[in-house]
Amino acid sequence: MAGTQFRLDCPHCLTTAAGFVVTLQWAHRTSPSRSNLLAICAVCNLGVTLTVVSQSGPFPKDFAARTYDFPSIDYRIVNVWPEPQMAIPEDLPPNIERFYLQGLENLAGQRWDAAGAMFRKTLDVATKLLDPENKKKNLFRRIEGLVASGLLTEAMGEWSHEIRLDGNDAVHDEEPETQEDGVAIQKFTEAFVRYSFSLPSLVAQNRAKRIEQDG
Repeated sequence: MAGTQFRLDCPHCLTTAAGFVVTLQWAHRTSPSRSNLLAICAVCNLGVTLTVVSQSGPFPKDFAARTYDFPSIDYRIVNVWPEPQMAIPEDLPPNIERFYLQGLENLAGQRWDAAGAMFRKTLDVATKLLDPENKKKNLFRRIEGLVASGLLTEAMGEWSHEIRLDGNDAVHDEEPETQEDGVAIQKFTEAFVRYSFSLPSLVAQNRAKRIEQDG
């Protein structure tokens, strides 16, 4: 394949260190030592644009035709568009954050069954952490218990009825999950962990700050 190749975290499929190949190059408007590049992800076949600077004189005009050592000491990326963006709720326990991130990566990669499994694992671990006495119950029953105890709102409990939460549905169902299934459980999972972890952490931080200020 012609063109300079390199690795970059893909903003579309969220693959870490995905392979990219430069397919188009055009001049920078104001600087001969810079150039604009279009590169295509080998995983999802979507593109990013980059602004790249040469550290040793005018920028070569054949990045899309030849293979250069890039990025390197001679050629540095100064801008990438679009940038990878994954909205991860703040102050999550490390293992819950890791499972949720894997769910997002699979969702972005259109791997709906894998995404659903990871979001359910996020919820599974989170509910066991919040209510360890009921960890032997299934996920759905644990959520109902958290609602009954007041640790979750009734609206969250009602929402849980509307999506496929039971792990048996996700793993053993003969029908594959759809994009709609994946998006629905992602939204529920995000709301769940924000309510259960991010919001209490924010309240605690604000309370500590107020106590410090009141001295």
